[in-house]
Amino acid sequence: MTIQIELQQLLIEERNRIAEELHDRVTHHLFGIVYAAHSMKRDWNGMTEERKVEQMLEIQEAAATASRELRVAIYSLNSPKSSSASWIGTIESHLANQAKLNGVRIRFHAPGSDRQLSLNHQKALYRIISEGVGNAIRHGASSIVDVRLTLKQGAVQLTIVDNGIGFDVRCQRNKTDSGIGISNMRALASSLGGTLEIDSREGSGTRILVWLPMADVNDRTSQNTKGG
Repeated sequence: MTIQIELQQLLIEERNRIAEELHDRVTHHLFGIVYAAHSMKRDWNGMTEERKVEQMLEIQEAAATASRELRVAIYSLNSPKSSSASWIGTIESHLANQAKLNGVRIRFHAPGSDRQLSLNHQKALYRIISEGVGNAIRHGASSIVDVRLTLKQGAVQLTIVDNGIGFDVRCQRNKTDSGIGISNMRALASSLGGTLEIDSREGSGTRILVWLPMADVNDRTSQNTKGG
């Protein structure tokens, strides 16, 4: 009976790992393609032929990227992610792709190294950044989004600021969000002992502030030092 329970737990963990792998690598590329196609359909009559061709090529490039990332995800499912991979580089690449695909300006400021961040911190921050920027584009109609990641003593701070149309935060809490949504963004921050605050008003853009403690990372580093 115990063995069966352990096997079920392993299957659940593996299923979650596969879902996370596909979400991290593929989902947001697909979102960008869908949004760009929708925008193109909406603005078709007012677009020049040159812009139509340019937009179609960008969609084609995004689709190729999604296909490539899907293949990479499938090949890597049976092995852990490489610790040598640059997480910050992954974020930069994702934001650059979203900026190009949606015709917006995304400015990303980050520290030179992400070694202080645990894998759980990286996963949570990636999803919060992806959702926050996606909302700024999809719902906020923003043309400029600033993403800033700062590592402080024992904590990491993330801010996402856009110049979009804004919204009433109190009303939004009563709505059901698509994707992982605002409620799950808060849950991701809370799962690591942190907080997520949203400051927005209609017509004045949105500011998301995330604060995550890194005590667990510092504790592990201290233990490794003592053990060495």
